[in-house]
Amino acid sequence: MKYLIIFSALILFSSSQTVAQNTPSEFAEMSMQQLFNQSIYDSKLYDDLASPWSFTYQFKAVEFEGYLEGTKSLSFDEVLWNGPSEPRTAKNFPVLPTLITQRAQIFSLGYQFSPHWHGRISVPYIEQSTDHLSIISNYENFTLKSKGVGDTSIVASYKWFASNANTGFWRFSFGLSLPTGAIDVTGDTPREPGEQQLPYTMQLGSGTYDLPLEFSYQNTGAYDFNLDLSVNIRTGTNNRNYRLGNNYSLNGVYRVELSPTIKTFASVNFKYSQPIHGQDDSLLVNSPFPYPAGITNPDLYGGKKINLRLGLLWQLPSDFLFSVEIGKPVYQNLNGPQPKEKWQSAVSISKVM
Repeated sequence: MKYLIIFSALILFSSSQTVAQNTPSEFAEMSMQQLFNQSIYDSKLYDDLASPWSFTYQFKAVEFEGYLEGTKSLSFDEVLWNGPSEPRTAKNFPVLPTLITQRAQIFSLGYQFSPHWHGRISVPYIEQSTDHLSIISNYENFTLKSKGVGDTSIVASYKWFASNANTGFWRFSFGLSLPTGAIDVTGDTPREPGEQQLPYTMQLGSGTYDLPLEFSYQNTGAYDFNLDLSVNIRTGTNNRNYRLGNNYSLNGVYRVELSPTIKTFASVNFKYSQPIHGQDDSLLVNSPFPYPAGITNPDLYGGKKINLRLGLLWQLPSDFLFSVEIGKPVYQNLNGPQPKEKWQSAVSISKVM
């Protein structure tokens, strides 16, 4: 265990690389991973819960604004192609997203089968809004929106205790993400009059059956912390001829008890996200430079990030657990030009039913 802690700490605090812009599907997936880390059944105050059933509601929001290519910041003028007076390249575009806002409400139903086994089904409702600039007449400033149910996740978790159960436990989580989120959302874009297929950042699901896996250790002794290693593996290709990239994450959380019912915590998360594989050809235009915006180019997704999050856990009466957190990337290394993350926040409440 000592070597695992040292190795993870070196990765978390010494790495010079860090995630990239999220599709709405990926944004909701990350919040699902955090739900197990804030399980009401892992609290010392809830050793004798009246029911094996629990319900968790989480609201999460994130904003992207500005651009990065690798670690280099780019202005809007550098990414927006201004017409025939300026050379067109693979790194500038006639349409430019300026502000991307994603919000997810995640509803999760859990069941504690035994002290070792726990299951959970989670369904997100996602809202996405993207403001744009463009050089195209009648579309100089416009906003695209999408909303609806995202991909459903079914996850099982097996927990086993250390030799001294009072010092901590290990957990392995595995599951299946079902493609219940739409990948054929349309809107009025500058490509042509009427409704057209929206870019990857506006679609609500992955369109594939995906495999979330997580291995973690939580110490509940004098030092209250956990380390989590997770991956989301995509399978196959969806009916739009692409699949999202795999996501890999290493997360460390340290908690400090402020009172018998309140804890504050700090989290450092390293995430690596792959680019999109394949492409949706309906997003292209007939031109030597076929991508009208960077978010239509599947190679301009993915990258590395380190996020720092601070939060509060409050164990309320009547079998409630409330948490709030706010996070900001401290380093981003993106496959760009790509919108960079500004901040994200989350609020969740769990209740034994």
